Amino acid sequence: MPKYLIETKRLGLRFLQESDINYLEALESDLEVKKYFPDGPRDRSTTEDMINRFISNHVNKGLPNFLIFDLESGEFIGRIGFGLTEDNEIEVGYVLHKKFWGKGVASEAVLAMLTYAKEHIKTDYIIAYADVGNVGSTRVMEKCGMEYYKTGMAKGIECRFYRIKNS
Repeated sequence: MPKYLIETKRLGLRFLQESDINYLEALESDLEVKKYFPDGPRDRSTTEDMINRFISNHVNKGLPNFLIFDLESGEFIGRIGFGLTEDNEIEVGYVLHKKFWGKGVASEAVLAMLTYAKEHIKTDYIIAYADVGNVGSTRVMEKCGMEYYKTGMAKGIECRFYRIKNS
């Protein structure tokens, strides 16, 4: 069995597992990493709850989440995956360790997810959104070919919304 379900030029992605708390605890508790997230940093217990929710979404709704690793070094980079918005739209979202910011890793991972979605997820559009102040994530969405379509509220914060046709 291959180590990764998806491989890109630099990244290996595999499905999230319950045991991944050891990877995710430091990432999810980082104040700077979670700056633009409405629920802020998570402690171990809320990270475990998140993992269980993500695994349930994969099993029950066909919306997986993945861990991202550097193919060369095997180093843990972050997480990426799909979820349902408050309006029942399918979104792609990610969180990366700071040392990987600004290196094209997020764009590479999002593009891999958009390819995965075309083959495995039935929906007209994949959306993404970010806090209006999160210029880095906005740039990632644009680099991935997603188009801005509105500014609105999500989870209590003002966000810029982007989408791409899933066909």
